[in-house]
Amino acid sequence: TMMLRPRGRPSPASPKYYVYPALVSAAALLLVAVITTREPQAQVGLATSRTVTASCGSVGGIPAQFASRKPLFVANQARAQTHVMQRRVQDSKSSPSSHRSAKMYATVASTADVDTPTKQSVVSGLEALTERAKQANGVPIQAVILDLDGGILDYEGPSNECLNQALAKYNKSGNVGVNWDLHSKIMGLRTQEMAEVILDSNRLLDRVDPDNFIKRYYEFMEEKYDKLNLIEGAEDLIKNLKSKGFPIALATSSSRESLDRKMSNHKHIMDMFDVVITGDDAMVHFGKKSTEMFTLAAERMGADPKRVMVLDDSPMAVWSAKAAGMYVCSIPDQRFTQDYSNGGPDFKVTSMKEFAKLEGLVHEALKLPDPENLPKSEFNDMPITVGFGTDLIHTAQDGSLTCDDKITQAINAGYRLIDTATKYESEADVGRALKDAMSRGMKREDFYVVTKVWVNDMGYSSAIESVEKSLRRLQLDYVDLVLIHWPGPAPGKPEAQQFGWENKAKRTLTWRALEEMVRRGVVKSIGVANWTTRHLKETLSIAEIPPTVNQVEMHPYYTRDRLLDFSTTHGIKLMGYSPFGRGRLNIINDPIMGEIGEKYGKSGAQVILKWMVQRGVVPLPRASSENRIKQNYDIFDFDLTPEEIKTIDGLNGDKRSCSIDCHSIP
Repeated sequence: TMMLRPRGRPSPASPKYYVYPALVSAAALLLVAVITTREPQAQVGLATSRTVTASCGSVGGIPAQFASRKPLFVANQARAQTHVMQRRVQDSKSSPSSHRSAKMYATVASTADVDTPTKQSVVSGLEALTERAKQANGVPIQAVILDLDGGILDYEGPSNECLNQALAKYNKSGNVGVNWDLHSKIMGLRTQEMAEVILDSNRLLDRVDPDNFIKRYYEFMEEKYDKLNLIEGAEDLIKNLKSKGFPIALATSSSRESLDRKMSNHKHIMDMFDVVITGDDAMVHFGKKSTEMFTLAAERMGADPKRVMVLDDSPMAVWSAKAAGMYVCSIPDQRFTQDYSNGGPDFKVTSMKEFAKLEGLVHEALKLPDPENLPKSEFNDMPITVGFGTDLIHTAQDGSLTCDDKITQAINAGYRLIDTATKYESEADVGRALKDAMSRGMKREDFYVVTKVWVNDMGYSSAIESVEKSLRRLQLDYVDLVLIHWPGPAPGKPEAQQFGWENKAKRTLTWRALEEMVRRGVVKSIGVANWTTRHLKETLSIAEIPPTVNQVEMHPYYTRDRLLDFSTTHGIKLMGYSPFGRGRLNIINDPIMGEIGEKYGKSGAQVILKWMVQRGVVPLPRASSENRIKQNYDIFDFDLTPEEIKTIDGLNGDKRSCSIDCHSIP
């Protein structure tokens, strides 16, 4: 019988008939071996390279902190992270399929890109707050903030049931489904990531579309919304709080529409809240409440954040509330595994009924700030001199002079106050120039260094991180003065806030962060920039450490008299940028400047700078040429008469050279 074979295929008698398949099989085995040995390392590398927690030994070939199935919470308010879960890497020989889920690892192991020192310093502040709570015999509270899901409403039970119902269509092999151990790991993940983790845990990720799974889940939840129950004791708690005069806020990461659906059967409860903050009102981090959300709730109730009690047990919410300076109480849900890796709640109660007794809470009446009795800064060591501004000071086109060369020229000319900022991108240049000066015999205390937190870094931990990065760029152990660069984004900018309370919450959080940096000893004084009198009153009303400086635009055509008077009264010194009106207003060529300058043998620019210094304001002129740098500092050999100062004051026309009007920032 003749055997039919495809054309070109060798016969069984031919050596090629056996050799080719053997070579292919060997190559496949080699490839599998390489993947098997390398993939766990790649996965572990992803986790360790992007996680702020340092490794402490290893278990099964991976860092010890990832060997447990418990969620690992990473505290970082700036980039909004919640539970981070890394499943144990199984022995590749016994379970080759364990390497199937690189997507799941990439999704769930992702953490904020913040270095270890930043994280550790933030945690120290939270530990100090917990210590404050431990030492309190009675806790003085002005207001209370309650959580929705798990706080007053039993949402997790029905949600878990619907997740299993949605999974039942695909899960025919009897795998784990969504048990409470898995449920605790997905809490806080975004919906898409939650679906991927659930499907992966049930070995379905390769054949089930997460979007379809999510759709089925919400179809089942639709039937549950009208049947959601309050947690036992929640209504009694709210009534007790109201009877004792406590203002109450509800803070939820749910949207307003979702909140209305969930509480459709409990509208009488919603009517009891003084303030309701939803995910539509404030920033939400990966489905969890942010520090801004808690601060906003306190703000709307008129309460001091450090006199607010938050009832919540989500690790992200606990950290966010504590970052705002609030007390936190939790009612642990025994179904979940809550891992407070970076400090847990200050108080724990076993049930809502227990908390409803309000034992240990002392009602403290709201203390509204007295506009006639705002605090005054007691420490202000900023020298009244000419400062050197480093905004727009660039390297020469021919490369002959770098930015730090020009700063060195300023130091050699006598300047000791150096003004920089994150936004200017000149901090590293200032650091090199200072290092050079100190190598030539000068001391750190000879200089007064100013830097600023940019608008995009406003917030609690983001401002702390910004200051720490500035210190590293400046190569300094401390900064003399840190300012908040603007009260908020300028109107019309993409990131501009529509409502004033959003900016106010950001300003409050950023100020709390700067106060923390003063307590740590890495910042000597703190202040603001481009604040109006309205903004200053706001900051003074919440400040534990009052601002010492306000840096604003000032020149003879924009004298800021009312702001100067208010600031002086409250111990705040002014720094003036654009003293020459950025050249647009041609102030230095004003005839009055020429007439006064001719009398003293000085230029119009020197007259303007002297006028500012004699008003008690630190001018910040910019200059690129060495001659102009020297000339701007050469103003200490003459004084203007009171009449000459009054004449220059009379030139005021409230003409700005800056395109942004700080009065327009809500």
